[in-house]
Amino acid sequence: MADLKLSNVKKAYGHIEVIHGIDLDIRSGEFIVFVGPSGCGKSTLLRLIAGLEDITSGTFTIDGKVVNALPPAKRGIAMVFQSYALYPHMTVYDNMAFGLKLAKAEPGELDRRVRKAAEMLQITDYLDRLPKQLSGGQRQRVAIGRAIVRDPKVFLFDEPLSNLDAALRVATRIEIAGLHERMAQTTMIYVTHDQVEAMTLADRIVVLNSGRIEQVGTPMELYHTPANLFVARFIGSPAMNIVTAKVEKAGANAIVAPQGGLKVATSFDLPPGIEGSTVHFGVRPEDLRAAPHDDAFFAGTVTLVEKLGEVTMVYVDIGEDEPLIVKLAGDARIRKGERLSVSAPDECLHLFDANGKAYRRLPAVAAA
Repeated sequence: MADLKLSNVKKAYGHIEVIHGIDLDIRSGEFIVFVGPSGCGKSTLLRLIAGLEDITSGTFTIDGKVVNALPPAKRGIAMVFQSYALYPHMTVYDNMAFGLKLAKAEPGELDRRVRKAAEMLQITDYLDRLPKQLSGGQRQRVAIGRAIVRDPKVFLFDEPLSNLDAALRVATRIEIAGLHERMAQTTMIYVTHDQVEAMTLADRIVVLNSGRIEQVGTPMELYHTPANLFVARFIGSPAMNIVTAKVEKAGANAIVAPQGGLKVATSFDLPPGIEGSTVHFGVRPEDLRAAPHDDAFFAGTVTLVEKLGEVTMVYVDIGEDEPLIVKLAGDARIRKGERLSVSAPDECLHLFDANGKAYRRLPAVAAA
């Protein structure tokens, strides 16, 4: 078991700072996912935790002990990389046992750990094979098994599924979720740019952007209550519809008028005195539903219909730069060129200030 704590952790290469004062507590046994766009710092942060990169300033502790200067081998951490990094001339068994041999583990204990990990990952039948005789998914399981045999306190995964095709990604993601259940006492930190992996695997998600944490929370907290525009746009597929809106009435039960739409009464409590100001109005495609024109938030002409089987994606021109995306049932009967009016429940609406920070509803208003 291992509790991890990062306090004002920074990383700079020369005069260029890439990690800007990260504060993060990770509880023992948690499955934490770092997610964000390319270049956001998620892999760099993982490497700082692993000890593969030096922390420029700040402190990193494991179970209360500062480990900034501790080498990777002494941290009780095992890492699974994006590339499998298997020795091509070694069998699966020898690849998994290699680290234990270097650590001079007793032969009997080494064999027990390798075979236990192989059984857990269902690769016992492949122990005598070479990596070239395995599929991509099987090689990734070997790489995971090589980490398991070390019996680490902390598992680090650096985009382990990015080299797999779509079907294997799903299968291996399920295997990693099962691994977490079987190793419930082991803390796991997983890096990905794929929000589906983040949403399905994580106990909590850390959303990173330009070397800073934008929000930390459970998958559903980030989905339902994004802290800002960046998180709102990043979490959810398709992304949340965002349009500018004018504040018609501030205070409790604020009224806003989205561009390309009609006036909307909300349960948000906006600061007094901002009438006439511009805010950002957000609603997810899956929360929009067809509605009579008089009750609709938006109305426009359908420019594209994507029939995906389970769902139908509808793109509506409401006079903005970007079309409004509406996610309807797979059997929805709608065609390009038709007019569509849509609305959504109040609890599904989102408002953000001019700086992108989310407005919150008062608890009493939300309960009502």
